[in-house]
Amino acid sequence: MQNFKRPIFLILTILVSSCGSSPNKQTADEEPMDRRTEIRLTQYMVQGKSLYQTYCSNCHQADGTGLAKLYPPLAGSDYLMADLKEAACLIKNGKTGEIMVNGVSYNQMMPANTNLTPIEIAEIITYISNSWGNKAGISATRDVTQWLKNCEDSEN
Repeated sequence: MQNFKRPIFLILTILVSSCGSSPNKQTADEEPMDRRTEIRLTQYMVQGKSLYQTYCSNCHQADGTGLAKLYPPLAGSDYLMADLKEAACLIKNGKTGEIMVNGVSYNQMMPANTNLTPIEIAEIITYISNSWGNKAGISATRDVTQWLKNCEDSEN
């Protein structure tokens, strides 16, 4: 059923984003975005939000603020924005041990999401790195695929 929804979703997203959207949208580095990238960013953000709500929001909350000193915020997160490659590895493989986010120590296990595909991880990263004050532009599937390969290589 999921594979059937994606083509319909993509068609609807293209139709919606082509109606009245501004050609002056900017990426994180303030260069004007081409139409294809603008459409892809919109697609990734919409799908990424849905995936985030399913896989991430229980701990990191719907608004990305985290949960007290248990689960770190993603909103305005120095840890997230410092290394999106690491974020891809964390989403896929999980994490144990202490991390520092915005000067606060967190030491809860993050579960692995081994069932997520590179495009789904790219969509989640694009969503979280462009929401709640974060601005990073699109994380392309080809980049995320390489990042995931690199984190597998570093484990061996």
